[in-house]
Amino acid sequence: MTMTRRFKTPRELPTLLVLIVACTLLAVFFPFFRNSSNLTTLGKDAAIIGIMACGEALVIIGGGLDLSIASILALSSCAAAGGMAAGWPWPVAAAAGLLAASLAGLLNGALITYRRLPPILTTLATLLLFRYGTSIATHAHNYGPFPDAFNLLAKDWSPLLMLLAVVLALTLLVTLTPFGRWLTAIGGSEQAARLSGVPTDRVKRTAYVLSGLCAGLAGLIAMAYNNNTQSNVATGYELSTIAACVVGGVAITGGEGTIPGVLLGAFLIELVQDALVLTSRPPEQHGLFTGAVVLAAAILERWRKNSQSRKARVQL
Repeated sequence: MTMTRRFKTPRELPTLLVLIVACTLLAVFFPFFRNSSNLTTLGKDAAIIGIMACGEALVIIGGGLDLSIASILALSSCAAAGGMAAGWPWPVAAAAGLLAASLAGLLNGALITYRRLPPILTTLATLLLFRYGTSIATHAHNYGPFPDAFNLLAKDWSPLLMLLAVVLALTLLVTLTPFGRWLTAIGGSEQAARLSGVPTDRVKRTAYVLSGLCAGLAGLIAMAYNNNTQSNVATGYELSTIAACVVGGVAITGGEGTIPGVLLGAFLIELVQDALVLTSRPPEQHGLFTGAVVLAAAILERWRKNSQSRKARVQL
């Protein structure tokens, strides 16, 4: 009896094809798109959303959700900026910002695992607590400018290189370590994973800590990029972050998705924003087009799952 091996279409392929077509069209019809300054700005914006989305993807793959990720960015950036304003060396201040972000992620994970609170309600609450707590603690102070050495984090293609480093590190973590296998198993069926001996609570807490750490790193890049920060920075970025995950092929129900797919999703979301600017669309329409892209991704994901179910029934 002969065995035939079926080729499985990568989840990221539709996003990659759309990204290639969109880049080609923009490059042909809008010469400014090819300008180095526009491409650099696009890379920096995609790096901030992409790094946040990589952390968010870990949480979603594990069956959770982190709505507070943009508020954690604001918390960490203000913590780092406050340290610099107090005269700390910038590496120490940056480390303090990353620590604050990690602790915020740990708080999310602890509330969800120890108190058994729903992730969506927990992180909705901490979204408000982190954002407005930071505003009260800093008196909504606008920090900046920052040392030139620190601002090198956002110079030229540095943010993009950091994004690629995060993608590589988290891809290896998800694909080559027990943590990654456990995370996917929990997202598929937490009860089955627990009965199989997976330390579900510890894995989920780790995912939220890593999500917070990614938000903290994105906060440092945003600080250096803008050369200032305050408590209202990155307001609404949690929506773009989740959109990048969904467009990149991460199943919002958990258990499926890849970090490289999230990278493509982040670039596609930012490419849509860049195209809207190049076509002189009014700002109030930007969310409309982004929503349409996310809706199309959701429809495509549903179609893919239905197609897989039909094939499985045929094989049976």
